[in-house]
Amino acid sequence: MVIEDDINLAELLKYELMDSGFHVSYFKSGRKAFQKLKSSPPDAIVQDILLEEGEMDGWAILRELKGSADLNEIPVFVSTALDEREKGISLGAKDYLVKPYKPSQLSKVIMHTLLTNGKQGQILIPQAFHGENKG
Repeated sequence: MVIEDDINLAELLKYELMDSGFHVSYFKSGRKAFQKLKSSPPDAIVQDILLEEGEMDGWAILRELKGSADLNEIPVFVSTALDEREKGISLGAKDYLVKPYKPSQLSKVIMHTLLTNGKQGQILIPQAFHGENKG
C-alpha cells in the first residue's frame, strides 16, 4: 500500500513496486488508507509524512498502526522530504527514506524486509530480479 498525496510521485512508486513484483494499492488520503488497511491489511506500507492539510498525516497513521494489536506487525516504510529519521524509527517505521532517492532503493528495502521476516503471503519476484533473462 502506498499513501502519498503527490500523484506523480505515487505513480512512480507504484510502478517501481509493480515492476518488482508487488501488488500495489494507492491512497492519497491518510484516512481512506487507514480505513482500507483495517479491513484488508497489506503486507507492507509506504507512506509520506506530509499529507493533504486536514488529513490524517503520516505520523498519525504510524501511531495508529503501531498502537493496534491487529496491525502493528505490518512493516511501514516512510518516504518523505522531512529528515526526521529518528522520530520515524522511534514510532515504529521499519525504514525511513528521505526524498529524493532512487525508486529502486525502496523496492530493495521492502523485498529484503519481507524475505527476512519470512512473510508467508504471495510475493511475485520477476525473473529480472533473479538475474534470469527472457529468451
